Amino acid sequence: MSFTLSGPRLRPVRACRGLVAVPLLMAAACGSNVEEVSDIVLARHVHTDFYDAYPGIPSPAGDRVVFADFAVGSRSLAVYDVATGVGRVVTRTSAGRSRVTWSPDGSRVVYVDRRPESHGVWTLDPTTGQESRIVDPGDARIDYPRLLPDGTVTALRHAGADTAWVAYAPGPGHATVLVDRAGGWTAPVRSPDGRAVAYLRVVDGRAALAMTEIATGETRTLAADLRLGWDRRVEWSSTGRALHLAAAGLDDSLFVAWRVPVDGGPAKRLERSGRDVLAVTPLVDGRVALSVYHTRTAVGLVPVTGGEPTDVTTAGSTSAFLPSWHPAGGALGFITFSWRRVRIPIDFDLGVLDLDAEGAPIGTIRVLLSEEGEDYGAAWSPDGRWLAFHGHLERSDDIWLVRVGGSERPIRLTQFGPGADTGEPDWSPDGRALAFSSNGPPLEGNPTSVYSIAVDSATGRAVADPVRVPLDGFEGSAMGARFSPDGARLAFYGRSLEDGRVTVYTVPAAGGTPTAVVSFANGEPYSAPEWSADGASLFYSRNDGFGPFQVWRVDILTGVTEQVTTGVFGALQPSLSPDGRTLAVTMREAAIEVVALATGSTGAEDGSSGW
Repeated sequence: MSFTLSGPRLRPVRACRGLVAVPLLMAAACGSNVEEVSDIVLARHVHTDFYDAYPGIPSPAGDRVVFADFAVGSRSLAVYDVATGVGRVVTRTSAGRSRVTWSPDGSRVVYVDRRPESHGVWTLDPTTGQESRIVDPGDARIDYPRLLPDGTVTALRHAGADTAWVAYAPGPGHATVLVDRAGGWTAPVRSPDGRAVAYLRVVDGRAALAMTEIATGETRTLAADLRLGWDRRVEWSSTGRALHLAAAGLDDSLFVAWRVPVDGGPAKRLERSGRDVLAVTPLVDGRVALSVYHTRTAVGLVPVTGGEPTDVTTAGSTSAFLPSWHPAGGALGFITFSWRRVRIPIDFDLGVLDLDAEGAPIGTIRVLLSEEGEDYGAAWSPDGRWLAFHGHLERSDDIWLVRVGGSERPIRLTQFGPGADTGEPDWSPDGRALAFSSNGPPLEGNPTSVYSIAVDSATGRAVADPVRVPLDGFEGSAMGARFSPDGARLAFYGRSLEDGRVTVYTVPAAGGTPTAVVSFANGEPYSAPEWSADGASLFYSRNDGFGPFQVWRVDILTGVTEQVTTGVFGALQPSLSPDGRTLAVTMREAAIEVVALATGSTGAEDGSSGW
């Protein structure tokens, strides 16, 4: 599998804009020596995870960039060659790869495998794809590994309630404890001279950047009141005079890059064109590379015969996804939110957009439903009187019903409670039942299953408790559920517990033995399959582990597939219009761009080079 970088290689960047003031983290105002400069895009990778993104990390020389991504139920690694712009997925097996870094000489990628059967520190040869475990911690759990030039690996070791920062020498043997009281530490990294360790401490959602002298234990806090992303890392400058990280101050809505001098001088920040900076990596030539997140979702329309979707929902900073149709076909419902990595959206609202006879939007997006927490996966009843949705009202994770245009409070149909991870509902054609997926009562510990619940269309109340649809012989997680046009069958995604592959299944609505229709590599399709108007085929989204998602069609009888959507943004979460002629889809841009700043772009730490 390979893919090629395209588009311009040179773009402008404005360094060090404005001030931020948080305790011990004071941004320096831009001086007259800072000017508009050109930066270089080292690699641009389309990210496959819908809700999460892991930064691209360049090698020390900046000649290659590695990305961790989600595929086949695990993290795969893709490596781009900067000179050619070509990238390829280099891992061949499933593994829980995380905390990805490079060896000091750039010859190997270093990471932790979190799976119990293979837990430890591994290296990957980016040319051959050969992987080798270099640290087996036994019964302990290790995290945040760093490979040193002499082959030693430093890492956090968790053994029961004890946490220590340790060093594993090359070859078999036990770890040497460097710091025995490292509880609460995150992302420790040794200074270039080996005398100190820098790390993050997180308490009540806020982080502090600290440095400890290894010989004496003397500790200094260099920055406080930081907010961190998913992939937390700290990097030393080559001279050891400064630390680099991506973080947000208390008043920031985006993550930015920081350079924090270890002598207590003012910190410098770099904002990047309204985008989140996920990681900061110093290069050996004095430049600094930023891993920048580009993301946007919108709802688009495309004929069922195929083509590139047309965006109908873009409006300012509002994003939209997971569309559904009004039964009369004159309106689209979808989830709306304003995306920021710092504040992950947990207050989704349900928006609606009216359409004319040609499918063009009329007016602007209106709020259809706005309740506390997630209002997710709106579905109109066939008669248009009710709206079913997944919501977190009353601290639940359940299916709710509300009368369209009414003033009554929503009616709770299920009683799964918090943490049930319930998906979007779908109405039966007669309006008497809803189907959805959920892991059910969390204490059962069961994987996600398909459920149905009978509904009184007059009162909007459940007729009985939800029923788990029997899936005879099926082992795995069942995700999403959608009724066929005649209501006789359900379609759903099944993810294998063995290898993470996803298969599209159909099953009688009352349950039975599922029939496999088509399988594909990526493990997160993010919605239910959609039936064609005649019930002979299914629309589904996939990306086979790399590149943008696209919508495909599969003939249920023959298994023959064809790609429906095209376009660089990709498409997923298909929903068929009532007349069967148009698909509404989620259009999604999600890319990580690794940008190397030109030398001197932010002011030199020693008067001669970079950050």
